[in-house]
Amino acid sequence: LLWDLRAVKDSEELNCMIQAQRITEKAFDDILKEIRPGVSEKEIAARILYLMLHYGAEDKSFDPIVVSGSNGSLPHGVPSEKPIQAGEFVTMDFGCKFGGYCSDMTRTVAVGHVMETVYNTVLKAQLAGIAAAKADVTGAAVDGAARQVIADAGYGPYFGHSFGHSVGVEIHENPNATPSNSKPLPAGAVISAEPGIYLPGKLGVRIEDVIVITEQGCQDITLAPKELLIL
Repeated sequence: LLWDLRAVKDSEELNCMIQAQRITEKAFDDILKEIRPGVSEKEIAARILYLMLHYGAEDKSFDPIVVSGSNGSLPHGVPSEKPIQAGEFVTMDFGCKFGGYCSDMTRTVAVGHVMETVYNTVLKAQLAGIAAAKADVTGAAVDGAARQVIADAGYGPYFGHSFGHSVGVEIHENPNATPSNSKPLPAGAVISAEPGIYLPGKLGVRIEDVIVITEQGCQDITLAPKELLIL
């Protein structure tokens, strides 16, 4: 019963989620100034936590993921003592709580020269999924729109998770944009949009926004830039 009641957010709930997202984006803007060769994944993760609290977060919405280079090939990797090196992607997945509601965002940035083709494919896939997201469209159809882009680029086997999950008072709620969800998404649902490509032992790229499903399409409440940032 609670899952069903929480599937659709009202304007007050959405406002809390937008406030949480703005805090997350402020932390992202600041952390970009600190990412450079020699700084460890753990150091970046710790600074992200500090910055979100500094900007008014009540708490983290989950333990931040900060992975670089070959560690990035683990979608849910844990920050380590590994120092960031030139020529690597750095993926940061993090969020905070405001008013009891969660934000969730992933950005992948580059330190020097990287495989931009992989990044551009993930971005194209995310935009395709967002374009397909609309009330009464199934979660599987939204996932499939993004998955097809990645498959067409030859990276199909390297996108191992779903396009997105609902977000609210918990970081994972229902309904979801997954291959198995044949039910239509309701207007007012808030879901993540987070396709990724993970090449084992080499690199990983994920880009994540949070979108609100509407009758006309969807509203992306994430404002952080998505073009590849080369630091």
